[in-house]
Amino acid sequence: MGERRRARKSSFPRSKAALGVVRVPPDFTEEFPDGDPTAAEVVATLIRAGQSLYDELDRGMQASFGVPETVLQCLAVIDGAEGPLTPSDISERTFRSSATMTTLLDALEREGWVRRVPNPDDRRSVPAEITDEGKALADRFLPGVRRAERVLVEDLTPKERSTLMVILAKVLEAAARVSAEDPIPFEGRRNRPDRLS
Repeated sequence: MGERRRARKSSFPRSKAALGVVRVPPDFTEEFPDGDPTAAEVVATLIRAGQSLYDELDRGMQASFGVPETVLQCLAVIDGAEGPLTPSDISERTFRSSATMTTLLDALEREGWVRRVPNPDDRRSVPAEITDEGKALADRFLPGVRRAERVLVEDLTPKERSTLMVILAKVLEAAARVSAEDPIPFEGRRNRPDRLS
C-alpha cells in the first residue's frame, strides 16, 4: 500500500474554535421569554467545542494519512477489540449508523486494513477483524491521536481537567435522561427584535 499524499496545510478552513465561546445578545430574554441566556451559551459553546475538537483530529488524520477520522476511528475500535466485531458492535462504539458503518467497513476492507470473516452463529452478521496492514496503520496514527489530545487540553491544569470531567458527566447524564423521553417540543414564545425587522 503506497503512502498517501499529504494534504496541504492551506486546504483546511479556519477552525471554529477561533471564534471562542458563544455569547447571546443582551436582549436575549426579551426575544425568548422562555429561554435562559446562560443555557443557550453553554449548549452552543459545547457544540462548537466538540465540533472543533473533532475537526482538529480529522484535519490531522487527513494531513498525515489522507484518510478521514471516521475511517480511522472505526479502525481503532476494531484494533482495540480482542476478536472480530460485528458491524452493530462497531456502530455502538463509534456512534455511527448502520448504513454509515457499511460504507466505512467497505473502505477499510478495500484498503486491506480489515477483513470480514464468517459468523457461524449468524449468517446475516459478518464480523470484521483487523489485518496486519491495519495493525501497522493503527500503530502509526493512534500515538498521534494521544499527542493531539494532550496538546488540545494542555492549557488546563490537572484540577481543571478533573472539574471539567465532572461537569461534562452531568451534562451527559442530563442529555441521556432527556433522550430517553419523547423529544422536547420545539415551540415557545419569541418576540422578534427590532434589529431583525
